[in-house]
Amino acid sequence: MNRRDFLSKSIVAAAASYYGVNSLTAATNSTSLTTTAAKAKNRIGIQLYSVNKILPADFTGTLKKLADIGYANAEAYGYDGAFIGKSLKETATALKDVGMKLSGTHCGSGLLPTDTSTKEWDYWRKGADEMKAAGGRHLVQSWLPAKTLDELKRLAEQFNKIGEICKKGGVKFGYHNHNAEFKDMDGEIILDFLVKNTDPKLVFFQMDLGHTVNGGGNILEYMSKYPHRFLSWHASDFKRGQGYCEVGKGDVPYTELFKIAKSYGLEDLTVEQETEGDIIASCKWDFDYLINFDWTKK
Repeated sequence: MNRRDFLSKSIVAAAASYYGVNSLTAATNSTSLTTTAAKAKNRIGIQLYSVNKILPADFTGTLKKLADIGYANAEAYGYDGAFIGKSLKETATALKDVGMKLSGTHCGSGLLPTDTSTKEWDYWRKGADEMKAAGGRHLVQSWLPAKTLDELKRLAEQFNKIGEICKKGGVKFGYHNHNAEFKDMDGEIILDFLVKNTDPKLVFFQMDLGHTVNGGGNILEYMSKYPHRFLSWHASDFKRGQGYCEVGKGDVPYTELFKIAKSYGLEDLTVEQETEGDIIASCKWDFDYLINFDWTKK
């Protein structure tokens, strides 16, 4: 606009109109940018198993939907040398393209208590090397192959060895519980046994909060009993007598947990949603609930 082309009165009117409209536009853009920046500056991740029914058919589109919700990083699943036909580095690139990062992966290892072959260790060496190259932080064993106490003892020994392999590879090794780990196995509670018989310098634990409630575990008691061992939390939820639900709608004590998250040393928070229905809407609910806690913000 060339204001010298207008008469004095027109200049005043035009100027008022111009600055009014552009102030509104600037304010709108500022709000949009602020909202985007607020979402970007958070520590909330999502386990991609949450969207396993739609991810393979629309890999990029599904990641974009999660990024648009505000998730900062994602954890892969079922790693068997690849993830849905992609290397970990390719997965990390796809996440980067939508504004997210790869945090780690759950592993599809054939690990068994009697399997100590070179091939088994090579699986973990390869995984550690690929995760490091992809910029991720951890590999997580996400199922329990032990069925007896003797097998559980050997499993704890294997976890320590895997932890050494991962440490040498520049990433961390962890174990993710389900609800069965709160059962008694020959006089030992499975999860407690694994925590007590693994080296904290080599093995961390990823507590699935909803599974813990479902299994009868007391989350806050575990945090108190084993400080700095459950460095990763899977944000899920479970309502006793009803089943799994969206985060904040069940019996997981999120308010109390986030009061201790910083002092406890929580490093990673990853949503895992396993409800039926509109999974993207549920993942959005989870994010919008969790972003209200101070720890989740960078």
